[in-house]
Amino acid sequence: MARYEDELARKKMQAENEHQRARNQELVKMQEETGMRQEAARRATEEQIQAQRRQTEREKAEIERETIRVRAVAEAEGRPHEAKLAKDVNRRMLVEHANAEREKWVSAINTNFEHNGGGLRAILTD
Repeated sequence: MARYEDELARKKMQAENEHQRARNQELVKMQEETGMRQEAARRATEEQIQAQRRQTEREKAEIERETIRVRAVAEAEGRPHEAKLAKDVNRRMLVEHANAEREKWVSAINTNFEHNGGGLRAILTD
């Protein structure tokens, strides 16, 4: 009877050990799965952050291109206006220069006629 009870106790302990071993394996498996899920979640988060960075860089580059385009358009529109203003200024300068030249020649002619007229008057009055 003692052997039988001893045999039953051994079988019971062996069954409990098998059960505990199975529970331990299941716990290890669950921990591994949890670790894999955490790693997958971390990778997904990292990929999302990288995607957002790339999107931000693309948007920044697009804004920069738009800024350059707007600046170029503004400069292109400004050049004709600037040329028109410069043309008006150049025209005024040419007119002033021509007027100065005309006044100089008129003055020279008047001086010449006064001189010649004075000499002619002197000859006629003599």
